Amino acid sequence: MKINGEGFLSTSGQGHALQIIAVNAGMFQSLESTICKFRDFSSSLEVHQQDTEVDRQKIIALVLAVRLLEITEAALLIMRNGMSNEANTMFRVFLDAYFIFANICSDTSFVSNYFKSDETTRLKLLNSVGKHDSELFKKINDYASATLKSDLKKKIHEEQIQAFNSYAYAHNVGCSEIYDSMYRLTSSNLHTQPRSIEKYVMEDETGVIIEIKDLPTEGDIPQRGYDFSYFLIQSLGGLKELFGFSDSNEIESMISSLNESCGNYKK
Repeated sequence: MKINGEGFLSTSGQGHALQIIAVNAGMFQSLESTICKFRDFSSSLEVHQQDTEVDRQKIIALVLAVRLLEITEAALLIMRNGMSNEANTMFRVFLDAYFIFANICSDTSFVSNYFKSDETTRLKLLNSVGKHDSELFKKINDYASATLKSDLKKKIHEEQIQAFNSYAYAHNVGCSEIYDSMYRLTSSNLHTQPRSIEKYVMEDETGVIIEIKDLPTEGDIPQRGYDFSYFLIQSLGGLKELFGFSDSNEIESMISSLNESCGNYKK
């Protein structure tokens, strides 16, 4: 038993990747088209003032729109190179941003609560570095006095600031089932849990590992390509609604076209 393959950047690896692209040409074309439509619309928007909560809601929605685009385009590059496990990892990253984006588009008050949640993260970081007294942590420990941490803890309590919570964000927008299925399943890849490494090996009929794969594989790429397109279309619908351009027929048409191109993987 040994490692088989020359990785993803080798000539042979790129050859395998091209085969995956060819087999899934329709999916890749659909994803690229969805990315372009999302970017074209979001780039056409402009917020002229920043005075009201709604103004700020729209601005942060556009910031998160760019975040979604970056994650999706990163995933596209990953999938084009046959990195099937990392396609799952990137989809998990995407869902975190998607839940936040959906909350921002649907609830004006969420923006303030979202940014305040960073205070709990800050306190957690300050408490964690306090466990160490090495030179690496000296400057931050000198800064993170007991008074600073006490004041921060008091602020969190008095303002009832809630910690960043992906499940709560998903639940708020009716996505708890997505969290308990797709989000949890792809989390194993993000954290390199045992189930995530089985895709790197080949076993014989008795379960003995006979090969470790170091090369592009199709894996979940077709499904993830569909998923990125589907949720980016839903995000486009949310952004359009926020800015007063809601058109359910257009979104339904985009979903129908996606299903025609990638029917085997539709929801």
